[in-house]
Amino acid sequence: MDVVETIKRQVDPVEYIGRVSPLQKSGRSFKGLCPFHTEKTPSFYVFPDRGTWRCFGTCGEGGDIFTFVQKRENTDFRGALRVLAAEAGVELVAEDPRKRSHNERLAATMSAAVEYFQRCLREPGGVEALRYLREKRGLEERTIETWRLGWAPDDWRGLRDFLRNRGYEDRDMIGAGLLVEGENGREPYDRFRGRAIIPIANERGEFVAMGGRGLHGEEPKYLNSPQTEIFDKGRTLFGLNIAAAGIRESGTAVVVEGYMDVMGPWQAGFTNVVATMGTSLTENHAAMLRRYAKRIVLAMDPDAAGLAAAERAGGLVLGIESPERMGQAVRAADTLVNANQVELRVAPLPAGKDPDEIAREDPERWRAAIDGAATYPEFLLKRIMAAEPVESPMQARATVDRLRPVLAAVSDPVERAMYVQRVARHLGISEDAVLERLRSALVSRPGPGRAQPIVNLPLNPEDVLLALLIRHPGLRQFFRNYPRSLFSGALEREIFTRWLGDEDFARQSGDDDPVVARVRILEKKRLPPLTEAEARQAAQEKVREILRDRIILHQAARAEELADAERTLGANKVAELAMAAWRGGMPGEDDRSLAEAVIEELQLGLSIHRREGPGAV
Repeated sequence: MDVVETIKRQVDPVEYIGRVSPLQKSGRSFKGLCPFHTEKTPSFYVFPDRGTWRCFGTCGEGGDIFTFVQKRENTDFRGALRVLAAEAGVELVAEDPRKRSHNERLAATMSAAVEYFQRCLREPGGVEALRYLREKRGLEERTIETWRLGWAPDDWRGLRDFLRNRGYEDRDMIGAGLLVEGENGREPYDRFRGRAIIPIANERGEFVAMGGRGLHGEEPKYLNSPQTEIFDKGRTLFGLNIAAAGIRESGTAVVVEGYMDVMGPWQAGFTNVVATMGTSLTENHAAMLRRYAKRIVLAMDPDAAGLAAAERAGGLVLGIESPERMGQAVRAADTLVNANQVELRVAPLPAGKDPDEIAREDPERWRAAIDGAATYPEFLLKRIMAAEPVESPMQARATVDRLRPVLAAVSDPVERAMYVQRVARHLGISEDAVLERLRSALVSRPGPGRAQPIVNLPLNPEDVLLALLIRHPGLRQFFRNYPRSLFSGALEREIFTRWLGDEDFARQSGDDDPVVARVRILEKKRLPPLTEAEARQAAQEKVREILRDRIILHQAARAEELADAERTLGANKVAELAMAAWRGGMPGEDDRSLAEAVIEELQLGLSIHRREGPGAV
């Protein structure tokens, strides 16, 4: 509990959240655009005196600095605790290694393995690997050190012996993907042998996996760690921990496919490059990159086996080996863009050159390719039109049919119309002819799914409500469908979640767990003796108070905003705008937001004083 409170005191929520969404002072609070949904008028507020934040717009999200990190980083309470402890410079109490969580043990084992492979690279047995990295791959000493590159000796149990001598267990080495279990009762053995090692870290810099490059034509050329409890290819981007600052500074994240395609550009000064690892670019990847920049550029090799089997060209989103698959690729890209509010573009690179080579040999050409990147549908359309000869009406019809799945998959009608216009000009036919051919595909095109907004509820007498719930476990059946977001604090949400799952939840963790420490305090709260029915009624009353406090908080934020407007424009101007809007007039675009704020503030005031109960109308 002390650690949580210390972090809250030391991390300024305005400064921390302001890195993601720029904030402007509004009275005692700060406001800006919500980072969790698209909006034009700011509805996102940070309240420094309370240490909380709240979106009063579509998504309704809110909480404290811990809940912000949980949502932004897609992590649990413990993960947010680690992130914010590092931010605040607070050292978490070292646990007994036997008490460490399973994932923490795996990450510690992986980190020790990275140290071992680094050491081996500098020993006599690593000479050939070091020469390969320096001479064949052109990597400088600073690159080798920064990326923690290493060498796995051609030894069946070298790593295992090293780690066992340091107290690590076989089960954790196997769990981390470092060892392969022996068959027929044989001893486990090292997975990586006789390979140059490229450590893979998550975005927080914790090592979670490895890639091993063979030096003598071994198959596979790259041997990667298997999927483990700490490594998910769909949720990991190679190099993001190092590239994050460069992405934020440039406003663009460049996505490639190979380890060397990240390290080569980095060495050439392009520090905003990351890589997927044998998987498509996922929504999880886009969500991670969205924290640093809105613009994502896929750097692709245009000669990757041609359109018929463009594994590398389409692999970052979806295969594009057929028109139907291209339509799926566009829809996947469209979903990814809409779900994460990012701008997705494609930079076709010069034929026969990897990103690694282009960035180091011709930096200006690399920069021009990234700056001039096209949208994903535009990239596909250009490729198809360039490959299809148009010398007869039959060929023009065939080209339109090939383009049809791509055009139909574009959800925005304005964007689609623009592409139709370009196709018509290229083929020398009318736009109506293209649209007529396209119409059947448009009728059958599925509409984009809409995620239901999550409605969160704000804070105040949360401690009393939690104390009631802990004291009366029989209330679980009545609160089972209540959302975790009923509570603003991440710690309170975690307690509520565990309480719903198990009556004896607080006895299953050690005393060093902040959740358990908080429960101990809540258990000591003095409450009147209540029957189960009285406890349920009291709990529901606390829920109503929480809802009421949310309205008051919203009204306070609006009142401060209007006070600022009155100081700037004058009270009479604000009153005139409000009166005109109240009577049904339509204010100008510049004044509409202010007029709506006045009306909303009045409605909020009425809702606060509205009578409730059986006699209310």
